[in-house]
Parts: sequence; structure tokens; C-alpha cells
Amino acid sequence: MARIITITSGKGGVGKTTVTSNLGVSLALLGQKVCLVDADFGLRNLDIALGLTNRVIYDMSDLINGKCSLNQVVIKHKSLSNLTLLPGSKLYSHTSLEPWKFSEIIKSISEEYDYVLIDSPAGIEIGFKTAVEAADEVIVLTNTTAVSVQDADRVLGLLEEMNIRNAKLIINMDYTIKNKKLGLLGNEQIIDRLHVPCLGTITNDLMIIQSNHKGTPIAFDPTNENSIRFRQIARNLHKHELKPFVSLNTTKDKKSFLPLLPFKNRAVSRF
Repeated sequence: MARIITITSGKGGVGKTTVTSNLGVSLALLGQKVCLVDADFGLRNLDIALGLTNRVIYDMSDLINGKCSLNQVVIKHKSLSNLTLLPGSKLYSHTSLEPWKFSEIIKSISEEYDYVLIDSPAGIEIGFKTAVEAADEVIVLTNTTAVSVQDADRVLGLLEEMNIRNAKLIINMDYTIKNKKLGLLGNEQIIDRLHVPCLGTITNDLMIIQSNHKGTPIAFDPTNENSIRFRQIARNLHKHELKPFVSLNTTKDKKSFLPLLPFKNRAVSRF
């Protein structure tokens, strides 16, 4: 039975889809069988981040209406056979899809996978509640702005009201040493304010945006620091640990992170 995890934030534009796609890739590189679910009904874009838009034939609305089977609707990733996508519905809105139907779909999926990651819609309305209620665990995403942290705090309060107390945190778009100069919050400040275990941080990186546009998650690139950060977060999640990221960038040569191996020969146990 899979671990079902919803990734949410409250505020839009924090990077839920980016984190969901890269965390899914990183878990798949660990050898886990992963299904990514786009729960942003009507505004799906997880297929874009994964480079699978042209392969979408059916979506969740077709599955709900009995027009296709689960095997027909899920799309295997082009490079990782153990990573699949369940595309969100463009027919249903957050208000028209009954939460119990979504939960039933997720439960049926969970029997086939090690992990099911749900990309939650922005906001704290019915779409958020539908995505959260279908999961066993929740990852709350924030960036280093005061507004985003405030929204994350509100989400954590709502999760407590829903009796969900095992939430974890990921800090995205971190400017690291520039945070104070830019008037942003530091990681320790955020963790102290939210009082929730932190799986890891992702730094602000133009290459992540570029990789999203290309449909190739940055986690595929073993020479990129944020790729290694995503893989560390995946390890922490898989092993129930909170080990901090330790940079291997000890020289000016960024290729010192890891040797670049052909994809088929990359050892999934490396991260």
C-alpha cells in the first residue's frame, strides 16, 4: 500500500507543481514506484512540468465517468518507467467533484504504487480539503516571504482542525545568505515560527524555471545543486529522517557534485 502524500501551501505561486514533479522523480530514482496526481482541477499543469502534455489522452474526469480504466488514464514517464502521472480533470471544478469520489480514486491507485503524491490546488477552499482528506500525510510548502509563511501557518492550523498532525515542511525559493538583505525570513526563523519538521530547502534557481519550461525536472541533472537537494528531501521522506543538506560544491567546477553518468547506468541508491 502506498504512502499517500498531499503537497500544499495555501498561497499560489510557491512552487507546488515544481516540488511535486521533482520529488516524484527523486523518489523514482530511489527505485520507488510513484504516481503523481494533478488535483488542480480545471487548471492542470503537472503534465507540462513532466513533459507529458502530448501524451494526455484521458484525464481524471474520464476515469470518474467510466470512459477509461486506471491503466488507460495513467501516463508513464518517458525516462522512468516507475513514474506515472494521473492528469487532472479539465471538466470538473473543485466544487463539482465530490471529495469521496476523489478519495476512492486515490485509494484504488495506492494499491499499485509505493508513493502517491497529490499536487494540491492553491487556496484553502474545497479543492484543498479534497486533496488533503485523500492523503495520509501532508507536506506544506512555503517560500521565505512573510506572506507565504503566514499562509503556511494558516494551512497548518487548518490541518490541526482536520486532526492531521504529521505535516512536514519544505522551504522553496530560498535565497540563503541574501535573505536578510532582501528582507526575507531565514530558514531557522521559518521553522521556529511554524513549529513543524523540515524535510529540506530548495534555493532560488533560474535553472528550475528553465527545466519546467522544457518539461524536464531539474532532479534528473546530477550536477545541479537543487537536484541533489530534491534527492536529499526524497531520502529524508523515504527514511523518515530530517538530515540536513550538505553541499558537495567544494570547488569552482560544478561538475564536482557528482559524476554525470548515462541515465540507464545511474545507481538509484545514490540518492
